[in-house]
Amino acid sequence: MYLALACILLANPLRHFEVYLGQWSISGPGRAFRIIPMFDGIGIAICINAIIRAINCGTIAAIAAVYVLYSVADAKLPFTYCRDFELNSYEPKIIEFTSLTLHKSTYALKPAPIKEYETTSNVLAETIHNLSDSAWRNSTESSIQKKPNMKSLKLAICKESFTGRYPPIYTTPAYNFFFIEVVRLRPDFSLTQLNVPLFISIVFIWIIIWICMIIERLLHGRLIWNNIQSWFLIVPWIWVFLLIMTGISNLITMKKAYRKIFQIGAKEVIAGIADAMEVGLYIHSASVGTELIHGKGLNHFASGHIDPDLNNENVWHSVLTLLLAALHSAGGTLCAVVDYLQPNSEGIVNERESNLWIIPMFSKCTSGGNYTHLMSSLIFGGLMFSYATVAFVLLKTALHTIFEYRVKLVFVEQFVVAGLILSCMALSLLFSTNGGIALLEAVESINTGVTMPFVCLMELVGMLYVYRSHDFISDLNLAMEEDACSTRISAQWQFIPLIVLVTLIGKACMLSETEIPKYFIIMAIVPLSSVVLAVPLRACHNAYVFLRSRSRR
Repeated sequence: MYLALACILLANPLRHFEVYLGQWSISGPGRAFRIIPMFDGIGIAICINAIIRAINCGTIAAIAAVYVLYSVADAKLPFTYCRDFELNSYEPKIIEFTSLTLHKSTYALKPAPIKEYETTSNVLAETIHNLSDSAWRNSTESSIQKKPNMKSLKLAICKESFTGRYPPIYTTPAYNFFFIEVVRLRPDFSLTQLNVPLFISIVFIWIIIWICMIIERLLHGRLIWNNIQSWFLIVPWIWVFLLIMTGISNLITMKKAYRKIFQIGAKEVIAGIADAMEVGLYIHSASVGTELIHGKGLNHFASGHIDPDLNNENVWHSVLTLLLAALHSAGGTLCAVVDYLQPNSEGIVNERESNLWIIPMFSKCTSGGNYTHLMSSLIFGGLMFSYATVAFVLLKTALHTIFEYRVKLVFVEQFVVAGLILSCMALSLLFSTNGGIALLEAVESINTGVTMPFVCLMELVGMLYVYRSHDFISDLNLAMEEDACSTRISAQWQFIPLIVLVTLIGKACMLSETEIPKYFIIMAIVPLSSVVLAVPLRACHNAYVFLRSRSRR
C-alpha cells in the first residue's frame, strides 16, 4: 500500500508535470523551469544530481565487474571462503546453531541477543540482525523446547573484524570477500592507498560509456539525449528475473524451521523493500525517470502537439520501474537471509540509507548447486550492465541540460563529453581507495535521503507556481487539444509538496544516526551541497543581472 501511494502521490504526478512542461518548452525539464527566473537553478540542480548518480552507478558497475572477473578466473568461487587483510585465503569456521530464540527484540533495527541454551553441541550467544517480534511469531522458546530433534543450521564465519559500527555485517564469507578483497576496506579507512583492481575496473566502465557515446555520434551525427536502444533494457529485466528465480529456489530449499523464522510478510522485510523502492522512486521523480530509460524523452513526440499515448506509457513505465526496484531488493534478500545471522553484533544497525549493502547478497544466489561459476558470471554481468546503462542515461541527461543552458557548447559537443567523462572518472577514483566504499555509501545515502527529495520539492513548488498562470494553462490546453492539464491542478496537488517536505526532514533525521563514520558523511556533504545551493545561487545571479541591466538604463 505504501509503495502504491508513493507512486501515485509523488512519482507519477512529477513525471506528468515534467512531460507537460518539457514539451511545452520544447527543450526539456531544465529549460522549462527557466520560465521563472527564481527557479532557473532547478535545471542546474537536476544536472548535478544526474552527474552524482552517474558516478555512483558507474562505481557500482565497476564493483560488479570485479565479481565477474573473479567468477571467471578462480577455480573456487571467492565468496565461499575467507581471506585475511593480506589476502591470504583460509577456510571459514563453521558454527552450528541448534536453538534460535529471540529475546527483547525491537523495531528500532537493534540486533536482539539470542538466549543461551545448554545443548550437546555449541553453546553460543548470538544476535539476529534487523528482525522484530513479528518475524519470529512461529519460533518461540516453548516451541523450540518441544522439538529437541530440530535440525541444526550451519553458518560459515570469518575471523577478521572492524572496529566501530561500520561495516555492520562482515563476518560471513560473502561479506568478507566484498569488504576485504573487492573494495579493500581496511580498519584505518584510508583514502590514500589505491585499490588497483577496482581502479582498473572503474576506468574500464567509463571508457565503455565513452565509446557508446562516440558510436552514437558516428551513427546519428550528434548525441540524441533520449535515444536508448531497446536491447539495453532486455538485460536488466532478464537479470532481475534470474535473480528472483534463484532467490526463490534458495528459499524453497532452505531448512523448514529456518524458513518459518524468516517470513516474507514480516514488517522488516516489507520496510526493507519499501526503502529500496524509495531509491527508485526519487530517481524516477527527479528528472531522470522512465521516459529516459525507455527512450521516451520529453520532446520525443514534440511535433506540434503532445501525443496522447505518452500518458499511458508514463503510467506503465512508472509501474515497471518501481517493480524492477522491488525485485532487486527482494531478490537480494531471498538470496542471503542466512547472512542476517551475525555473531557478537552490537548497537543499532541501520543500513537502509543506501543500496550498496545488498550487493554481496547476490553472491549467495550462486554459491550452491551446479554451474555456480556460470550463474555468478550471469548475475554479476547483468548487474554490471544494468548499472552501466543507468550511468550512461544519467550522463546523457546531464549533457542535455548543459546544452540547454549553454547552447553554443553544441558546436564543441565531443569536447564537452570528453571533459564530463574524464571528470566523472577522476572523481570515481576516490571510491577505489581502501576507505572508498564508506565514502561511496555516504554519498549514496545523502543523495538518496536529502538531495533528491530536495530537487523534487523544488520542482513541485516551481510547477505549482507556474501552473497558477492563466496564460500558461491556456497555452498548454491548446497544445494538448483538450482541457486535461487544468484538471490536474486541483486541491489534491497542493499537499504533495508537504509530503515531500516531511519525507526530506525524516530522511535527514535518519542520516544523523547512520553507522557510516561521521567524517565520511561530512566529506559527502561538500559535493552534494552544490545541488541544494544551485537554486538560491542561480536566483541571486539572475536577480543581480536584472538589477544591473535596469541600472544601465
